[in-house]
Amino acid sequence: MKHFITHLIRFLLIATSPLLILILLYFYYDPFKVTKYYKDYSYSFVVPNRDYISTTMFINNYDKYQYNSFVFGSSRTLAFKPASWQKYLTKNDHPFMFDASGETIYGIYKKLKFLELSNIHVKNALIIICRDMSFKSADNYTDHLTIKHPIISGEGQFNFHMAFLKAYLTPRFLLDFFCFKIIGSYKPFMSGFIEGRKITMDTITNEINIIDQETEISLNTILYYTKRQELFYTRKGEKIDSTPNINKKFLFMLKEIKRILEKNNTNYKVILSPLYEQIKFNEDDLLILKKEFGNNLFDFSGKNSFTENKINYYEPSHFRPIIGDSILVKVYNEH
Repeated sequence: MKHFITHLIRFLLIATSPLLILILLYFYYDPFKVTKYYKDYSYSFVVPNRDYISTTMFINNYDKYQYNSFVFGSSRTLAFKPASWQKYLTKNDHPFMFDASGETIYGIYKKLKFLELSNIHVKNALIIICRDMSFKSADNYTDHLTIKHPIISGEGQFNFHMAFLKAYLTPRFLLDFFCFKIIGSYKPFMSGFIEGRKITMDTITNEINIIDQETEISLNTILYYTKRQELFYTRKGEKIDSTPNINKKFLFMLKEIKRILEKNNTNYKVILSPLYEQIKFNEDDLLILKKEFGNNLFDFSGKNSFTENKINYYEPSHFRPIIGDSILVKVYNEH
């Protein structure tokens, strides 16, 4: 019996050793940057979880910088630079980009609840709402790129870290990750898990800068858009979203967002994104948003001067800081 157990243990060690090695390498390399402390998350070659980065940076930096002004929303918030926003704030206001990839109303609501429970005053706020993303889910996501930081979701550490470990152990990720480690540079076949662009994240404001694309546009604008002409599809004029997206769950969250903002006497602006698609918000949804936020709501969805010109976009999903700057001029100077 003892001999059998010895052989069984030896067999199990041999059989599971590749997995154990991969798990040890996961903690050693920390590809998603969720198991170790980092002061700077810039130039990450693995596509990161922005919710985790934003929340971690806020927690680590708040005592030092005393943030009181926040930008909430998805990756489209990259168009709203803290330095540009600061022009409309006071010298005692300290902005922070509290964004997340694929951010929804759920995520914005959870972040404001977190700030409220932490007794942090929200003096100013920019809330960026997108027709195609903000009302996509009224619950936490489960995939590794969009799952919420446990402090924001309140759902505990286990499921959060398991999402990353599962993503890491997929054959596609292992191939892309270790090929990058060996080659040392990005290749097109790595698209999805590996980041081919140089992206910086400010260590104070959490601002994102996509260096490569802005540089490419400034050097040769015509060539940039010629190379991407298939991305910028021909639109057929403004359309109106025929499907209402704001259900009872979302309505509750919107009311809670408004309550927290009013409780803080926040100077806030709710901006409906100018997306390349030129689809206007559903009329029922727009009425609800206008009822909740009144004159603090600014609708740039649909067809307008911002959405007409493709040079205002990196690609159809993300508009550039030149548009963010123009929107700030409109919402602060005209109102």
